[in-house]
Amino acid sequence: MEMDVRALNALIPVFDFVGIVAFALSGVFEGIKRRIDPVGVFIVAFSTAFGGGMLRDILIDRRPFYWIDHEAYVVATFIICMAAPFIYKFFQKTKHAHDWYIFADAIGLGIFCISGTSLSLAAGVPWLSSVIIGCITGVFGGLMRDCFLNQMPAVVADRQPYAVVGFIGCWFYIMLLELKVPVDAALWAGFIFITALRMACVSFKWKISYFLKEDQEKTAQDKESFRPASAGHFFRTQKTPRCF
Repeated sequence: MEMDVRALNALIPVFDFVGIVAFALSGVFEGIKRRIDPVGVFIVAFSTAFGGGMLRDILIDRRPFYWIDHEAYVVATFIICMAAPFIYKFFQKTKHAHDWYIFADAIGLGIFCISGTSLSLAAGVPWLSSVIIGCITGVFGGLMRDCFLNQMPAVVADRQPYAVVGFIGCWFYIMLLELKVPVDAALWAGFIFITALRMACVSFKWKISYFLKEDQEKTAQDKESFRPASAGHFFRTQKTPRCF
């Protein structure tokens, strides 16, 4: 597969900036909610924003690390953390702060899954390995955030699709490239696809089932208690199980 490297190099910084801001905000939301100190909020936001990208750069042997070569992104994360109390109060007034946290996390997942896959393909990595690296890029920052905050990572917390959404979206992105869709259009389409699919999974309470007896019983209970979300409320707030 031949990649338009020039178009890719022009768009990836924009993509990564959006993803970094989204993941940094998700880290800020959770850090402030847990009442951790300001430096702790920055560590959580930084790990969420750059954790997946650092692991991606290690896997494809990309140096220097992306955040070292783009210090402005680190500064942007720092500014977001400085404004963290005001940001959190603003979203609290909407009474849907958790919804915005889920939405920011979905944006970060979509951005980093696609950017990780595209950079891997550009480095000559085969399709399947590129998809795996893309998924790792998308989920690792959130995994670090959840572990730092002593809560079960979203990727393994329940049966709602998370990493599998990124996996499907990465293959969708590769399919678009094979259909000769321009790189810039494929990047945006892949990102929107993953974000929309993740939001749909949360909104409609889609679950992964292995057709076990307990899964069928749980599905029946969910159907009885399910009520469609209102137009102004994308999904229901759910408590995340703790590690211990």
